[in-house]
Amino acid sequence: MTKLEEYLNPLLLKKNNFRKVSFASLKKVISELEINIPSKIISVTGTNGKGSTLEILSRVLSNNNYRVGLFTSPHLIRFNERIRINNEPVLDDEIIQCLKKLEVLDEYKDFNFFQLFSLVCFMIFSKKQLDVWLLEVGLGGRYDPVNCFDADISVITKVALDHEDILGKGIENIGREKAGIIRKNNVTIFGEGKIPKSVDRVISKLKPSFYKVEDSNIQLKNFHKNSVAIAKKIIDLEFKPLNATLELNKLKNLSFFGRTHLFKENLLLDVSHNLDSINNLQNYLIQNFYDIPKRAIFSCNKSKEIEELCEPIIDLFDEWFLPVLDSNRMKDNVVVKKYLKSKGKKIKLGYDINQIIKFLNKNEKNRLNVAFGSFILIGKIYEAYNLKI
Repeated sequence: MTKLEEYLNPLLLKKNNFRKVSFASLKKVISELEINIPSKIISVTGTNGKGSTLEILSRVLSNNNYRVGLFTSPHLIRFNERIRINNEPVLDDEIIQCLKKLEVLDEYKDFNFFQLFSLVCFMIFSKKQLDVWLLEVGLGGRYDPVNCFDADISVITKVALDHEDILGKGIENIGREKAGIIRKNNVTIFGEGKIPKSVDRVISKLKPSFYKVEDSNIQLKNFHKNSVAIAKKIIDLEFKPLNATLELNKLKNLSFFGRTHLFKENLLLDVSHNLDSINNLQNYLIQNFYDIPKRAIFSCNKSKEIEELCEPIIDLFDEWFLPVLDSNRMKDNVVVKKYLKSKGKKIKLGYDINQIIKFLNKNEKNRLNVAFGSFILIGKIYEAYNLKI
């Protein structure tokens, strides 16, 4: 365990707090920290596609000599992945130094891990004097730390069902939370799908420069088409010296870790962990690997509904690995096994990630193994291969 992990792991145990009073405390602390704001802030929320959209933008802008700060979550292997400057993760010592500065605050004990880590990000970005901040909303929007800043461009990639226990039941409640990042007179972009009435009301009230983006004629094999379309619209609107089509086509061979990533010839990794992303994975597998036998490697967070994650995709797999993971956040494999058994599926239990990898290396190469269900699972697989992100 690294020094940074020792520092951060206790913070992960703190209760999440996304209430209005906590958000007000965050804004107060940010004003006291005297954060230097860049010339452009782009904030992105949405049920899926946030990270993909920002990854594309970060690559394009960094390739064209912009100084870019990218803040995303969660990470796959190292906490540092969440805070990147021109696509390079910041150093452990930079994060620890900022955390120590925050420890003296009266509000420190009231903030959860994500709020504290967000403050660290803002402090580092401020010190680096960047041209552009690319900020991914961790959850919702209205009370997320990212929303402490007035974005020049607010993006809602899509509104679908997820995190209803925190954001409220149904599309309209979720939409209202995500619409909290919209600002008067800024640029607002809504991506795939129908716009909820709760979002439309905020747009009508604040009257931003609004754009609905559905699709793109540019195909990047490792990125969802809507993320590509949103990124292109932002480049066209706000970075006009760049030829968006030309710059995006330069990314055709760019792999995006954890998103339909064909990591090995017989191993595809995807962090899909809600119904909408599972449907996207299903479509991707049907379009690209329809005739190939497939095996699932699956694990999910204990807060998730197994039926929701497995039902749409269950018939694509003739066998399921349920790995043993060193995390108390994952659903008990006995519960998952019971569900899969009821569907007549063949199941392999009791293997850790290293044992599964040995099995895949020894066995047939004409079968595609698909790992999905959680960031933790995908991160553990990358880590077992000693991958550095």
